[in-house]
Amino acid sequence: MALIVQKYGGTSVGSPERIRAVAARVARAHRRGDQVVVVVSAMGDTTDDLITLAHLVTGAENAAAQHPREMDMLLTSGERISMALVAMAICREGVPARSLTGSQAAIITDTRHTAARILEVRAERVRETVESGEVAIVAGFQGVSRAREITTLGRGGSDTTAVALACALGADRCEIYTDVDGIYSADPRRVPAARRIPEISHAEMLELAAAGAQVMHPRAVDMGVRFGMDIRVLSSFVDDADQDESGRGTLITENPTLMEELALTGIASARGFATLVVRGLPAGMRTPTEVLIGMAEDGVSIDMITEAPHADGRILLQITILEEDIERTQTVIRRVAEKLGAPDPVMEAQGGLARIAMVGSGMQGRPGVYAAAFRTLMEAGVDVEAVSTSSISITVFVDAARENEALQALHTGFGLDAPAAVPATA
Repeated sequence: MALIVQKYGGTSVGSPERIRAVAARVARAHRRGDQVVVVVSAMGDTTDDLITLAHLVTGAENAAAQHPREMDMLLTSGERISMALVAMAICREGVPARSLTGSQAAIITDTRHTAARILEVRAERVRETVESGEVAIVAGFQGVSRAREITTLGRGGSDTTAVALACALGADRCEIYTDVDGIYSADPRRVPAARRIPEISHAEMLELAAAGAQVMHPRAVDMGVRFGMDIRVLSSFVDDADQDESGRGTLITENPTLMEELALTGIASARGFATLVVRGLPAGMRTPTEVLIGMAEDGVSIDMITEAPHADGRILLQITILEEDIERTQTVIRRVAEKLGAPDPVMEAQGGLARIAMVGSGMQGRPGVYAAAFRTLMEAGVDVEAVSTSSISITVFVDAARENEALQALHTGFGLDAPAAVPATA
């Protein structure tokens, strides 16, 4: 007997037919003798529809900012609908099931509405449910604060719920069911030759998720790292009645079976970035420190910051940010410059950039990886506007109009393309 936590995303429960398919899958696992905990997202576009409704009612561009508590009360209704319908469908399969909200499942969070973080999971009621022979259906994306207020976990919240429950319960498996059959070496919609990755390390998945790969959320992967929980990503649209889940999808684990011949495991990208070059600030550690403090106080996230000396004895800062944060960042820089006695900094902003991250444990200790990346982009005629590195990643910023060309070139250049199909012979 295994204890399994399965999470089903919005597309997986997006219609009565899809809900019945999920129920059939869960019922098969239960009949095998497994204890099953199911975490569900809201159906299809329900969350987006509720957000739109809130905007229409309030007349506010951002209803969540004006009414964070009520927005949490509103949005959690989407998962409650899903959990009840899935429980009914499982019961229809002849398997007992019980639905639980995030608060009933005792997912305890901090007090930050619309973007709460899990503090602890008191899983006794969930454990009692499965030990009684029932399937526990838990609403994802939500919890309850120690002040007894309903909260939501923000983007990727249902993934985080599933991994948190798996860790708290000491589950044998945590399975994330979505509309794709695993993690790919690049977005297949942009790189048709992308191939499924059978196994990937937690560290690599964290880098890819943070860089824009949307199959898993970084918070969920990070929780898997901290508690040593393996996560398998699977497709809910593949009939597994006669298949073993262990041979499909992608396993996110601490020590994967590495493909030693490949320097990279995968490539991820995202648009909407900008660089801001600032000249005329005084040299010394105080300058970048004050800039970073000012940005944090104003809630501006910095993707990258680099410093270089200038001929006049002052320094040049290059800051990479979201394009939407250009004006806020410039305001912070002017305030900091005034404080530092340099009231007239020169600032040059360039928007319309895409961030491309090349990720792979195989690049560690391997000479020539950086050279190969830049040579590939140069030969493709793609200019690099900024670059940052870690032990297992190289991140470059390029013109968003050239994003797909850069992805294709790098994917092919590093040998990530899936083997071409061999035509059948008579």
